[in-house]
Amino acid sequence: MGKMNLDALIASSYENFYYLSGHESTFMYTLRMSEVALAVLFRDPNVKTIIIMNDFEAAGVSSDLPNCELRTYPTWVDVDDPLGLKGGKYEGKRPTGHQAQEMFGLLQKTLAEHGCETGKIAVELNDMRHSSVDTLRQAAPDAELVEAKGLFTLLRMVKTTWEIEQLRAACAYAETGLADAAQSIRVGSTAKDIVHEFQLSLMKDVKGLAARFHMISVGASFAPAHRFETTPATTGDVIKFDVGVDVNGYGSDIARTFVLGNPSETITRIYRALKAGHDRLLEIVAPGISMQAAFEDAMGVIRRSGLPNYNRGHLGHSAGLSLAAEEPPFLGPTETTLFQPGMVICLETPYYGYGIGAIMIEDMVLVTENGCERLNQLSRELVSL
Repeated sequence: MGKMNLDALIASSYENFYYLSGHESTFMYTLRMSEVALAVLFRDPNVKTIIIMNDFEAAGVSSDLPNCELRTYPTWVDVDDPLGLKGGKYEGKRPTGHQAQEMFGLLQKTLAEHGCETGKIAVELNDMRHSSVDTLRQAAPDAELVEAKGLFTLLRMVKTTWEIEQLRAACAYAETGLADAAQSIRVGSTAKDIVHEFQLSLMKDVKGLAARFHMISVGASFAPAHRFETTPATTGDVIKFDVGVDVNGYGSDIARTFVLGNPSETITRIYRALKAGHDRLLEIVAPGISMQAAFEDAMGVIRRSGLPNYNRGHLGHSAGLSLAAEEPPFLGPTETTLFQPGMVICLETPYYGYGIGAIMIEDMVLVTENGCERLNQLSRELVSL
């Protein structure tokens, strides 16, 4: 923040709000609401991170969040204080205007309190709705508002020891669910059946694990779907798992492919080329190597190994808090970011073909001082069921 001459950094998305505050917002995550809470980090290290949140959801915020201060605004949900537990702090009012006006009005007071109302403030402007940006500008007319996305990417791409532990656990749980579900596959199994088995495996754990996503396809079908196919699997079909599990807000993203019976020559050729490229990535990912260079190297291996027309926008991405599983930086043709120790990266070589379906290998790796550590334990071979 000092290098960018920022006075404050503000998070308004679920992932970055959690990253700055340590609180997982139910409104943001479960209800998919936008711009309902803010986390304000000041450049001054002596100032606590301010959490701005509606009083209804704020009742669930832990009182011992490290170095955080909670400030609330009224929302449409009425919360009473019949026992007088809040004392003089209870106002009992409901909003007189739009919720964003209440929230950004409180932000205005917070910035003024710390002498930042005319300062340089980084905000997630590009991810906000237009109406919210207008309301923010009205609340902070004298502040210099700049985009925060690049800074959040920089902050989040190298993980702390605690973050690595969550991602390592998420990877292990996803592999267990994948392996359990694979054992249930028979001729006649549908994508819906397999998803059900994956979910059942996760539910057996006492931690109450949740699948972040489960993109499972059977046979020639490869399009993403939230209502799963019920076409029965037949001999020779490929079954692709692309799955993730949530652990304390951090999600895994792994993939494996199986085939019912013996694979055709075409499937064997495709898989061999994909695995050659994937293995190459595992060999070359190391500190100081650019993501662009890793992408170009692995793409060349895949094309020379039997898929001359293989074409992908990227061959991997950072792993972490993103609800979409993928987060920047990406292993792509223009990404000059260098691998650094502490990054957790998903390396993937997917293939989608009409009449074939989906074939995919995806591993999570931790970049170390000398290379990378593969967090996955399952075989990368094409497994016949």
